[in-house]
Amino acid sequence: MLVTTRKRWGRSLPNIDYKPWELYPEIWKTEAAWWSYLRGALRRGLWERSPIKLSYKNSNCLPPPEGYTGRARSGAECALSGEWTAKSSLEVDHKTGNIPLLSWEDVLPFLLHLVPSKGSLQLVSKEAHKVKSYAERMGISYEEAVDTKKAIKMLKDKVDKEWLEDRGCVPASNAKLRRKQILEVLKVERLEKGSN
Repeated sequence: MLVTTRKRWGRSLPNIDYKPWELYPEIWKTEAAWWSYLRGALRRGLWERSPIKLSYKNSNCLPPPEGYTGRARSGAECALSGEWTAKSSLEVDHKTGNIPLLSWEDVLPFLLHLVPSKGSLQLVSKEAHKVKSYAERMGISYEEAVDTKKAIKMLKDKVDKEWLEDRGCVPASNAKLRRKQILEVLKVERLEKGSN
């Protein structure tokens, strides 16, 4: 393993020439497989049972709102959807996510992301968290991701043609075009709802 130093952020940092995917090609077939493994190992080791995460979740949950009829004894409002969610269905989310881990230079920023500052976390429902992660991955807004997830579900459930016809649209000839139509209709409906 070759280690040299270079300047970054005003500090000397090691330049690591260590390639586990080349040393153990039977374990990690590609460089991407190595970084995926390391990312998962660090997330499981530092984030899944993080006392920071657990403390944040416990201290930000409150008794249910008046009129709640479910079984949950505590929960919080989802920071993304605004809906009150039971504690068991909440996840702690980094407000700024999607930190890459694709090289040795990314390791320190990724570790710091897993030990976040107090103001960088929020409670979100599991479904909203999936939508936010999809939005970050695809480079689209949260609202666009919600619409895309709805369109995908309609196509999967084979209700897309009927849904379009109910809104006065002639369904396109294939699924890709119908998905585009659904997204356009959902966007118009969302904008109309927002202006009222």
